[in-house]
Amino acid sequence: MKRLTKLALPSLVLLLAACSPPPAAAPVTRAVLVRTIGQDAGAPMMQVYTGEIRARFESDLAFRLGGKLIARKVDTGDRVSRGQVLARLDPQDAQLAASAATAQVAAAEAEASLARAELARTETLLAKNFVSASAVDGRRSAMQAAEARLRQARAQAASAGNQATYTELLADSDGVVTAVAAETGQVVAAGQTVLRLARPGEREVQVHVPENRVQQTAPGAAVTVRLWLAPDRVRSGRVREV
Repeated sequence: MKRLTKLALPSLVLLLAACSPPPAAAPVTRAVLVRTIGQDAGAPMMQVYTGEIRARFESDLAFRLGGKLIARKVDTGDRVSRGQVLARLDPQDAQLAASAATAQVAAAEAEASLARAELARTETLLAKNFVSASAVDGRRSAMQAAEARLRQARAQAASAGNQATYTELLADSDGVVTAVAAETGQVVAAGQTVLRLARPGEREVQVHVPENRVQQTAPGAAVTVRLWLAPDRVRSGRVREV
């Protein structure tokens, strides 16, 4: 019995082995080649931004005196020539001021003429010992004061005359109107912008650069400009100001 038992054990083992499912195949591990690509530290970084093409030189045009705008002869986009009248103010106040200044000049001239005549008459009396020297000095001082007032009146009249011509706003150069800041009927102050004029010639592109890229955009750096409407037309340039 003991021998039979001993023989039966191997037979049982073989029977169990024959009834068990076959072992699962081990997964095959495939080697994959991985390459890390990075930017060369010495290579320049390309930055692409959108911007607006505009004239490099623009002028804000304004009247030298305040008043009511009675005419604006141009609009945004109009081409103008140097010396062309762009807008007009109501000239009535300036003309009245010029007329008043002219009247003051006439009054000052009459006063100065009278003072000179009084001085001459007093000097004649002094020669005949009819008056004292102090009387002559007084007349001379009066004449000098009258002549000073005459010079002042003439200067004010010249200024008022110039003010009368300032009611017309003229183009200071050839160019294109790029902005309008006042409308007909509006009261504007002296120096208040009425129009903006772009001068012909050199152009520039104004670009808004993110703050974290400002340090990488240095003046003098070479740039390439491509137009949206004509992407095949490429222009080169340089950074002028940051």
